[in-house]
Amino acid sequence: MDLQFQEPGSSREQEQQAGEGADNFRARRLSLAKGNVPGGSSSDSISSPANPAARRQRRLSMSPEMGAKAVAAPFPPEVVGTYSCHGVEPGRSAGEMMAKINQDRGCVVTPFAGDETALLACVFDGHGPQGEQVSEYIVAEVPKLLEESLLERAKAAGLSSTALLSDEAVEAALSHAFVTADINLRESKVPSYKSGTTAVVALVRAGRIHTANAGDSRAVIGQASERGASG
Repeated sequence: MDLQFQEPGSSREQEQQAGEGADNFRARRLSLAKGNVPGGSSSDSISSPANPAARRQRRLSMSPEMGAKAVAAPFPPEVVGTYSCHGVEPGRSAGEMMAKINQDRGCVVTPFAGDETALLACVFDGHGPQGEQVSEYIVAEVPKLLEESLLERAKAAGLSSTALLSDEAVEAALSHAFVTADINLRESKVPSYKSGTTAVVALVRAGRIHTANAGDSRAVIGQASERGASG
């Protein structure tokens, strides 16, 4: 699997010691590096299942922040696009505004769960003092857990592909991934006592779209018409 992320940055504690200027917010955006997933998880654990047949390489592509250099993705930008922008917060002086750390995380994973045509899109909006660490942990954990759950359910049902799973099985796998990710987060070293993240995922498979969310993040479906975009 080819992991693609933003440039690594220093920890929040190091940035607080060094002072927080308006120009260092991108350096404060924590990033994953292969084998160095927050909370101790290994990026190798979300690799594609072994299969004797030749398959496209599974890729987890992270969403870049607005203004940051985009990474190569396995799909055209006009098909799947992202928009993420850091906020601002009051500075030390009256009328001063400081760049705020971006706690958004997003990714697209494809192929998914052994299905060449499947795609998983995720968005996580962190909040709280260490919200960026929580969303960074969850953006790796949810795809891993969901893929494992789908593969296990297909195997238990004697199915040759996760594309043959029922809607009920997929819904159960999504619920399992969310609940287990929350449990794993609390048991990890990620500081989540006063921090957290919303979540919304969309799994495209077998001609259907399955969505799941936690908190106030939502998925919206629309279609293009001859008169332009319509909801």
